[in-house]
Amino acid sequence: MIEQAYAHAVAEMQPDHAVRRVLTARERGLSVNGLNVEIAGRLVVVSVGKAAATMAAAVVAHLGETVDEGFVLTKDGHLANAPESFVTFEAAHPIPDQRGIEATRTILETVGNLSGDDVVLALISGGGSALLESPRAGLTLADIQEVTDLLLRAGAPIQHLNAVRSELSEVKGGGLRRTIGQARVVSLILSDVLGNDPEVIASGPTIVRKPDPERGIQLLQDYSLRDRVPANVAAFLRGAASASNPIAILDASDDVFEIIGDNPQFVAAVGSYLEGQGLSVGRIWSDREGEARGCAGDWVKAAIDADTDAVIGGGELTVTVRGDGVGGRNTEFALAAVPHLASSGRAITVASLASDGQDGSADAAGAIVDEWSAMELRDQEADIGASLAANDSATALQAIGALFSPGPTGTNVNDVYIAVRR
Repeated sequence: MIEQAYAHAVAEMQPDHAVRRVLTARERGLSVNGLNVEIAGRLVVVSVGKAAATMAAAVVAHLGETVDEGFVLTKDGHLANAPESFVTFEAAHPIPDQRGIEATRTILETVGNLSGDDVVLALISGGGSALLESPRAGLTLADIQEVTDLLLRAGAPIQHLNAVRSELSEVKGGGLRRTIGQARVVSLILSDVLGNDPEVIASGPTIVRKPDPERGIQLLQDYSLRDRVPANVAAFLRGAASASNPIAILDASDDVFEIIGDNPQFVAAVGSYLEGQGLSVGRIWSDREGEARGCAGDWVKAAIDADTDAVIGGGELTVTVRGDGVGGRNTEFALAAVPHLASSGRAITVASLASDGQDGSADAAGAIVDEWSAMELRDQEADIGASLAANDSATALQAIGALFSPGPTGTNVNDVYIAVRR
């Protein structure tokens, strides 16, 4: 039942559904939730993120020949369904690579030559921060890679990770918007950020904001990384903080910004499916953050105490990486829940699943466990404590067939937590 609930929610969060709700074609323009956008010149589509291919395909299906040119930049293995007429790129995630740099350069060359009669339709989804990248002058790709890796291993949430990365990039923090210049920008956002802060989603490439290098410095200090980042990065941030010529803020008051899908919608769709199967459902977590293994016990206790057949919640937890094993936030959460389930004396199934089908380094969306999982792990001679210490949760769970691997889903709206009492 959990697998079916997940599949139902993923289908509801497909870009085609989301785009249909907000976007319609008009003569010489388009409409976003009833707001008319005139196109006197060209319409260029820039789709970036894990859901870039499916978002672009949805737009082409709705707008057809209104689109003059388009680009898709997505994670390796996520290009399925991209429009044939678009220029497509794959790049690495979550650590950026040279392919992303080159793809970004190609996109900037096009959007940097548009006029005030043109419109850029920016389709933004999670993962865009790693994919769309152009280091600031004086910095290198290696600098960005190392800072990203250090922050990820320190367990920094996406809000802090992207705040630092935005200070080091020419395209983040409104940098793409500045390059576009006088053309109007319409941003349709599939949000993977709790709270839907537009400056955080994919590091806000189309959201104009004032640079804040002081915050970048402070965040590195908060994670004890100020003396561990590359010397280039430390020097750059110090120089930016003391500069007397900050970047001019572009007037983008005519731009359009629309969230077309997010985690609360995804979690609600899971709940609707379970209710359709005759279960009573309680929602007990919203926008949940924190360390994955620490939250697992809280989730099991909440499921035990609930007066409903099932409980659901949404969020995106983090993992402080100390080992070199295979896994992610959802598999770590599931494995950490196993001892609590075993000692509960209750028949409860728990799932922690990523909406995009990919959880960290695991080839899975997450895992589904129950009160029998501890015994099954013992039979496989898998040590829960040792696996967690090595951040090797996926390996242990794979041994008992607990991983859930739907493959890339075409959407990306954080994670869902499910507990079903049997």
